[in-house]
Amino acid sequence: LDRALALRRASAQGQAELQRVVEQLRTGEPVGPRRPPPPPTPDGDAFDLLAQELGRAQDAAVTAVVQASQLFSSTGNEQKVEVFVNLARRLQSLVHREIQILDELEHEVEDPDLLKGLFHVDHLATRIRRHAENLAVLGGAVSRRQWSNPVTMTEVLRSAIAEVEQYPRVKLVPPMDGTLRGHAVADVIHLLAELVENATVFSAPHTQVLLRVQRVTAGLALEVEDRGLGMPDHEQKRMNALLSDPDQVNVAHLLQDGRIGLFVVSALARRHGIAVRLQSNIYGGTQAVLVLPQNLLGTDPDTAAPPGTAPVPPPGAVHRPPADDGPPAPPAPPQVQAVRPPAAP
Repeated sequence: LDRALALRRASAQGQAELQRVVEQLRTGEPVGPRRPPPPPTPDGDAFDLLAQELGRAQDAAVTAVVQASQLFSSTGNEQKVEVFVNLARRLQSLVHREIQILDELEHEVEDPDLLKGLFHVDHLATRIRRHAENLAVLGGAVSRRQWSNPVTMTEVLRSAIAEVEQYPRVKLVPPMDGTLRGHAVADVIHLLAELVENATVFSAPHTQVLLRVQRVTAGLALEVEDRGLGMPDHEQKRMNALLSDPDQVNVAHLLQDGRIGLFVVSALARRHGIAVRLQSNIYGGTQAVLVLPQNLLGTDPDTAAPPGTAPVPPPGAVHRPPADDGPPAPPAPPQVQAVRPPAAP
């Protein structure tokens, strides 16, 4: 239990350092030299290995943010973009390994308190991976995660929720009919997670964020609705302009402010022909509506890949179907009935 708590403290310290660096970049302060992570311990156990991977991932995250800001603050070229994408891929690779180690530990550990600590770190690693994928999207990279069969919208939505910090506040409103073709699953999960994250951040912590799905003439409409304070008309127009045309945005400014979520949504949506729009709701909050076109939808619900199976988890944990044949899809944090999209055949 003490070792799990130490991992949680290390995770929190790494997140605080990353936020501090982002704030320094935002205000124009120089970022001083950083202490490199300690060298690996060859004879350590699984916990030692996990702690080392966590340290390397956090170091790579800070390095990627600093170098990304430097790259986009000057005139870009293909070489700089390639370096930028490689930074993001390196960070993704580190976090993928961390999540794999966590998966192995979670299947071996029986102590519920220790398992709770592992799930906490697992959830944090999932969120770090999404931010690493954000950097890859900024560099124009395409997700390596692919599924061959359609995946149900229920699984897509739950996987998106599993990538959000304040996941207990998010509620799925049935029915959630429909399936999504495999090639679009990773990107739709990602852009949905960004919209849900925004909804939780800009609304009171005691309120819920609602997700709905309904069939429309153009395809399948997904709604993310919060009970926040809304946004002024001019800000809503500016955000909708960004969602319709990401090329107009100064990416360096977004990186320095730490506001890249809607840019990522816009880039992913344009890649698949998905329409996204923000609008005010009757409660005074904001509703994000995205419409998945017909060509992204599975034609036969019966062909949707079924959930995988896994050992029965201990109390407080969740069902964790196997990942696809690419990097692992989002894991479920404690006490959330979120699942990974099923394995691709």
